[in-house]
Amino acid sequence: MNKEKMNYEQRLLHVTVAAGILFSVIEVMMAIYTNSQAVLMDSIYDGAEAVVLALMVFLVPLLYRPYSERKPYGYSQLESFFLLMKGGFLAAVTIGLIVGNVQMIVNGGNHVDQGMIGWFELFLAVLSAVILIALLVMNRRVDSPLIKAELLGWKIDVCSSIGVAAAFLCAGLLADTSLAWLSPYVDQIIAIVIAMIMLPQPWRMMKDAFRSLILFAPEEDVTQRIRRLADHEFERYSYEPTFYNIIQTGRKLWVEIYIRNDTNMINVTQLAAIQKQLSSSLQDIYDDVYVEITPDIKEAAG
Repeated sequence: MNKEKMNYEQRLLHVTVAAGILFSVIEVMMAIYTNSQAVLMDSIYDGAEAVVLALMVFLVPLLYRPYSERKPYGYSQLESFFLLMKGGFLAAVTIGLIVGNVQMIVNGGNHVDQGMIGWFELFLAVLSAVILIALLVMNRRVDSPLIKAELLGWKIDVCSSIGVAAAFLCAGLLADTSLAWLSPYVDQIIAIVIAMIMLPQPWRMMKDAFRSLILFAPEEDVTQRIRRLADHEFERYSYEPTFYNIIQTGRKLWVEIYIRNDTNMINVTQLAAIQKQLSSSLQDIYDDVYVEITPDIKEAAG
């Protein structure tokens, strides 16, 4: 089953890499033809994502290897490391593009064919939407942080392309108005706005990857959901959880629960049943979960 999921995830990543490279090539050609900074920013962004994602394709088989005494968390932290690297790279590229466009505005702006760029961006929006829908349908079979990150990227691509198309098409109407002086700066302004909208995405990616990399507890909603499921199971057998140790690294979720009861007697068969049921419930929500239930010796001794 794991091998089948691994192969399927790799196929999904191959699709996104190929689509990213295709978009980047088309955008570079249009950027050269029109000398548009907004299109150039899109092409660099898509190209950077495709390169990093291509490296991640080789990472996927490692993520499905079992953990061991030597590697208690397996290779799952590599995924967090790559997501951290990708977020840092995209943040650096975005900031660099903002600075470059500000400098171009200071130097007098840049005249471009706004109508052509507007229709081109509208075409990209439609193409991005088709790829996004295809990935959403295909992703139902796996629950991968890598694919989720790519889906978020394609959603942003669709929205940004529509926004850019509308901005350029509307800007083309400025020629015969009192705002015609803005025309040389429209391209750079749009590029900066796109960059500012996109900038929070890599920062959030870096934040989540960093939390996972240094083995912080997951977000509060994840912790509370696990607590509710576990409390429900333990109540059936009169056990009381005393401490939850929940760690999420990459796609793997590690749940260690310390318990006690009034009699200080532990029924191994009951614990096995609780562990099995809790693992099954969590597997319906999260892709890769390890559950361990441990008697709280300190509580019993005290």
